[in-house]
Amino acid sequence: MNIVVLDFETYFDDSYILSKMTTEAYIRDPRFEALCCGLYNPKDKRLNGIAEPEYLKHSLSLIDWPNTTLLCHHAHFDGLILSHHFGIKPARWLDTLSMARYLHGAHIKKSLGSLSAYYGFAEKSVPYDLFKGKPWADLNPATQQALADGCLRDCELTYQIFERMLQQGFPPSELKVIDLTVRMFTEPALVGDTKLFEKVRDEEWLKKNQTLYELGVGEKDLASADKFAAILEAEGVEVAYKPGKLGPIPAIAKTDPFMQELLNHDDERIATLAQARLDVRSTLNETRSGRLFRCSTRGPLPVYLNYCAAHTRRWGGGDSINLQNLPRGGAIRRGLRAPDGYLFAAPDQSQGECRILNWLAGQEDVVERFRSGHDPYLPIASEIFGRRITKDDKEERQVGKVAELSSGFGAGGPKLAKAAGVTPDMGFRMRDVYRSTHPRVVELWREGEDVIVSLAAKKNFEWRIFFSYGDGKLYHPNGLWLDYSHLKREAGEWRLYEGNGRYRKMYGAKLIENVVQWLSRIVTAEAMVRFDAEGYRVVGMSHDDVWLLVPAPERPWSVASDELYEDDLKELKNNIIRIMSRVPDWAPGLPLAADCKIGETYS
Repeated sequence: MNIVVLDFETYFDDSYILSKMTTEAYIRDPRFEALCCGLYNPKDKRLNGIAEPEYLKHSLSLIDWPNTTLLCHHAHFDGLILSHHFGIKPARWLDTLSMARYLHGAHIKKSLGSLSAYYGFAEKSVPYDLFKGKPWADLNPATQQALADGCLRDCELTYQIFERMLQQGFPPSELKVIDLTVRMFTEPALVGDTKLFEKVRDEEWLKKNQTLYELGVGEKDLASADKFAAILEAEGVEVAYKPGKLGPIPAIAKTDPFMQELLNHDDERIATLAQARLDVRSTLNETRSGRLFRCSTRGPLPVYLNYCAAHTRRWGGGDSINLQNLPRGGAIRRGLRAPDGYLFAAPDQSQGECRILNWLAGQEDVVERFRSGHDPYLPIASEIFGRRITKDDKEERQVGKVAELSSGFGAGGPKLAKAAGVTPDMGFRMRDVYRSTHPRVVELWREGEDVIVSLAAKKNFEWRIFFSYGDGKLYHPNGLWLDYSHLKREAGEWRLYEGNGRYRKMYGAKLIENVVQWLSRIVTAEAMVRFDAEGYRVVGMSHDDVWLLVPAPERPWSVASDELYEDDLKELKNNIIRIMSRVPDWAPGLPLAADCKIGETYS
């Protein structure tokens, strides 16, 4: 496979600039202009500069794209330019920005210039100040040449960084995962329901402003902590305070007990004020539906995901439209549609983290229940309530479900009580029953404490299916790793440095949560690669579910053919579930299972 390195330099000005726009909006804007494109063929160390915009399309068409692997730094950007403006889709994508997220996490900056300095390579030389606000035709020959030279240097730097990252041990198996992630954005296929997105945006706006009008307050009054506290005091409410960085602050965060009391206040006006503050500060549906509406008017919906955005290697939402946390049953999910002739399939892991946790811990009784298909929530529910619980006892079974799925990482009574909607005493009962019936899981938490100490001491050790080679990293059998080399002991507790001056508390159960989420992510990534290998088009994903476009079976032309249509759908669904729930080679005995919803939308 031929590798080509590519880098676009594009027009920008004070108002038309990536720092003020989404990547998608910038590239699809009528003002977009590719000033020049640098190409580098590392096989023969040849630099090719394409500097005249009118020759770009012809010059790019000379490359054998079906047999070319394209390497970029921030491939989402260059890739959407290629597909949207030139109709080009290379055989495979490589991206040094994504690779840097895996190798360096949040510990260093990941711009091309920062990475070049980190690895000791030449500095960037693109003269951004000289071509700001100027199309190519307005640049003098010297600036045009300087721009082309800087663009070409960026190509060469990108390849040097790529080679160094491979030498540093970037897992080759993850290159395909990066390729799929880039394609979700650069080869968009989903259709956005503009009418639905517009409706959701307008309804959210009207709902918020109607409430503000009825309460007689302004949006800024509720958004400001001090002004909101003053409003409460004027209503006769004694405001609770909590410690802040610069002194006491009102305890009005969503999770603060005082705020919860306000939301459940006997005075309806007080409760409405509290809810209105949360609504004003959380405009997620309004802003996201608005962005999706505007994006959908410009073309198919690109799914921008940041590869390895989290410490556990999970993806994160990008381009100011986070598609990782769409509420189940929400209207926005209905707005993500399959194009004509296709269906939207969304296979996901069934109780994925719970299954992995109990398998890793060796909690065989729970593992066997999953393996045999028995209801995993009834036994613990029966222990909690002291009597035999059946599926007909829906409320009690739900308590058992919360206990089984939410207790595995050391959750306490209050957290369980809130999740299950039960009394604090029942929350403590759920906690105690879980820990008495899952002794292997509790032991795994204790092992986690020892692992933290060994990682911090940079010891060489083996643990369960994992290894560490004295570098503070925890290695998976397939060569992937989690980085704990930045652990430190402070104020009697372990903390993991996350970059930008931030530390996160680390303890045994938290380490186990990290590891289980990491394993779940590996399961999902491996499934994505299998789907692609078996001809399914991967167009997105969210945590433990994968988004696929599948050709729609032929529509029934008569009532008599309905049964055949349903059979085709059932066969399609079963095959997708088979791929999603395949047991990995590194996890013999892991009782994976999956479900799959198929329809015209993601909902």
